[in-house]
Amino acid sequence: MEQLSGLDAAFVYLDSRNAPMHVGGVHIYEPVAGAFGFDEFRAHIEACLDGSPLFRRRLVEVPLHLGRPFWIEDPHFDLDLHLQHSALPRPGNWERLRELAARMFSRPLDPERPLWHLNFVSGLDASGDFPPGSFAVISRIHHAAADGLGTLDMFNAVWSSEPRRRKRRAAAKPAAQARPVPGALGLLKRSLGGAFREPGETLNWAANLVRGGLGAGREFIARDHHAPPMLFQAPRSPFNVPISSRRCFDAVKLPLDDIRMIRGAVDGATVNDIVLAVCSGGLRRYLQAFGRLPDKDLVAMAPISIRHQVNEGGNRVSAMLIPLEVGTRKPVERLRRIHAHAVDSKAYTHAIGAATLADTSRFVPYSLATAAAGLYSGLHLARYHRPPFNLVITNVPGPRVPLYLGTARLLEGFGTAPVLDGLGLIIVVTSYMNDLSISITSAHEAAPDVERLAGDIRASFAELREACATAVKTKTTRPRSRKAPPKRANGAG
Repeated sequence: MEQLSGLDAAFVYLDSRNAPMHVGGVHIYEPVAGAFGFDEFRAHIEACLDGSPLFRRRLVEVPLHLGRPFWIEDPHFDLDLHLQHSALPRPGNWERLRELAARMFSRPLDPERPLWHLNFVSGLDASGDFPPGSFAVISRIHHAAADGLGTLDMFNAVWSSEPRRRKRRAAAKPAAQARPVPGALGLLKRSLGGAFREPGETLNWAANLVRGGLGAGREFIARDHHAPPMLFQAPRSPFNVPISSRRCFDAVKLPLDDIRMIRGAVDGATVNDIVLAVCSGGLRRYLQAFGRLPDKDLVAMAPISIRHQVNEGGNRVSAMLIPLEVGTRKPVERLRRIHAHAVDSKAYTHAIGAATLADTSRFVPYSLATAAAGLYSGLHLARYHRPPFNLVITNVPGPRVPLYLGTARLLEGFGTAPVLDGLGLIIVVTSYMNDLSISITSAHEAAPDVERLAGDIRASFAELREACATAVKTKTTRPRSRKAPPKRANGAG
């Protein structure tokens, strides 16, 4: 039995009917050794259950919310409650698949069971958009169980680097031999025991925060950095509204070779800087089309993983805030400015200490946080204040080698993450093989036409690619200045 960290518990108390707190995505596969249907899929998942603790663990709440919940192994685990089989109506194209994914992402997970669900989707090959026999898997995993990198622990249990059929596992142990669900008194005892240790941990965290703040001040004065934006300084935007449970989903796929070319045009630019610049240009186009471009730059929150190893459970993330330069017209200039903002934000996060920032939520009383989250959503308080930031853009690097689910090869994957009241848009960036995908999840109230935003992001990328190709060409064709020949010494020759 393991108690949730403060950040993991935050994702539990933020969970609501209108804001289900799961991560996941859509992965598309092509069989390479015979047919691969739902029966083969179920058998494969069953054979992989022992590969990750995420499959079997569920939450138990402390009575009266007097402490953070605990993870336990579910004594009544039933695989069939976590698997679903859907078939797309004709034509089984991307449009139908993303609509089904949006409906799935709208649904909360059952808190009485392990917090994950997989939907096997057949019928993708009816339109010709996908290879014959292709299928998709729509996944949902509660954010309390894993962050973007943590979900790889579950997927690594079912993926392999070559096609293979896994042997069916041995029969599960009888329920009578499994550990029973802890009683209320036992949970209270464990929770209160941890509470006695927290005052000292709180003082240590506060001391680290003060030391980090002083270090950040010295760092910014010495190196002439510009302080990143603070919370609640972002402008109002259409994305920062109260939301319902309805979700919208779309995605864009970009070639990594073009990303590398763009990096060569701006000294020091990273893949993450380019992603932020492309999304910024897309958001500029999208907001301009509706006459809603704000006077100030949008502010994005970019999570930073501080995970030491993939198989750590839960969430180990900090964050930085970055202005998106949506007011800048020229794409290369926008990339340069965003790169400078990212350098400043990273310096600030490093000076404070990413782990210190990540631990902030540990010291909020769980019962108070749960009540506050419900009150905030129920009263639609997002309408009455400036947003802490406008949206989240998160980058989760993926593998560069082909992966297989049993005897089916992974063709492409797209991610999703939660949206909240007042924060109705999130962009998840992932990479696989030679492509980078930008996936958009929004609440219907924040961005109902995500397909238009996806098109604007494509146009922004094309504009940046063309501008950078010209800049790179100019660099390579510019004649080198000739140095004057050295003067001869007196009397020489």
